Amino acid sequence: MKRDWLDVREALHGLARDIGRSVDRPEDVRLEDALGATTSRAIATPIPVPHFDSSAMDGFAVAGPGPWRLLSGPVRSSGERNIHRRTGQIGVGEAWPVLTGSVLPEGTEGVVRAEHTETLGATVRCLPDHPYAPGRDMRRRGEEMAQGAELVAEATVLGPRHIALLSACGIDIVSVHRPMTVSMAFTGNEVIASGVPQPGEVRDAFSAQFPHLLRSWGANVTERTRLHDDHDVIREWVSWASGDLVILTGGSGSSSQDFVRRILEQMCTELIATSIAVRPGHPTIVGRLPGDRIVLGLPGNPLAAHTSLYGLAPVALAGFLGRVLPPLLPAVLGRDMPASHKGNTSLVPCTLDGDVVLPCPGTQAHMLSGLAAADVLAVVPPDGADSGERVSCLPLG
Repeated sequence: MKRDWLDVREALHGLARDIGRSVDRPEDVRLEDALGATTSRAIATPIPVPHFDSSAMDGFAVAGPGPWRLLSGPVRSSGERNIHRRTGQIGVGEAWPVLTGSVLPEGTEGVVRAEHTETLGATVRCLPDHPYAPGRDMRRRGEEMAQGAELVAEATVLGPRHIALLSACGIDIVSVHRPMTVSMAFTGNEVIASGVPQPGEVRDAFSAQFPHLLRSWGANVTERTRLHDDHDVIREWVSWASGDLVILTGGSGSSSQDFVRRILEQMCTELIATSIAVRPGHPTIVGRLPGDRIVLGLPGNPLAAHTSLYGLAPVALAGFLGRVLPPLLPAVLGRDMPASHKGNTSLVPCTLDGDVVLPCPGTQAHMLSGLAAADVLAVVPPDGADSGERVSCLPLG
């Protein structure tokens, strides 16, 4: 019996979450190596942000109404010195030269910008059009965040913006989940790795990009290999594949040469799905192998394999790493889509213009031209959808 595609995603996410909890061993990594990793716990700032009172502008720290007596002249050449740490103490009617980011001297009540002032000898005064305002252009200690405030939540995928924030707060080491490891095998005696295919041959449309996609989703691809359509060879490889996630392409159908299906049906300790009500993407097998491994048996047809990978692999990775089920994106259908004559959800390659999706040509299971032109996969329900109706979409990386 076919299983609903959305139900399969939820079940796969739950299975991966349970496995991830049982096998995960958080590891500490250097911040510069943490891009794309998933935090194993929340990270708090060890310092208030900002961590000292400083000037927001080049100019003069002052106390009281002007004019002010300048207590120190500006530094003309700093050499190797950090003159932003140079500071002092001022009282009412006094000024101290500061740079953007400089420590404010004790007693500062405001900062006047250099371009808003004139200096005559040791006297600083504001220009007529720029009167002094107490408290202006000062960055106060802790005004953005207090010490101990959460910088990054648990189960956050660390992107460049997170790395910048953590670095600015003095974080050097972060605790992250061990990445999900992936073993991949590509089957099919008819598949060639290079050159122009002859009749009865097809080019490998998976091994060049699937590992890169998986890495972009946070996986660590530790193995990829090509297997002949041989029952014993495939079974032995599945037995010894060490990845948390085991992926095979091809052989998932019901012909005499579809060994992957028979092997996985025999070996899986839990089968989430052997038939999913989705096109393209059928036939895909989803299950649990001995050793707390998840397996995805993807179709051999190129578009079907790609839609299955996009629809299921990020779900397994998210669950394993303790992240939420990846959300589908909302969009508006720009063209009528007919109902499926077999009651399947349709994953349709579409271009995205604003929030409007338009189906691409070339979207049968063996075609890739539509996928190459697409921005998203529109998730069209079995009953179809009319132009202007809202649908969900899978983003294409």
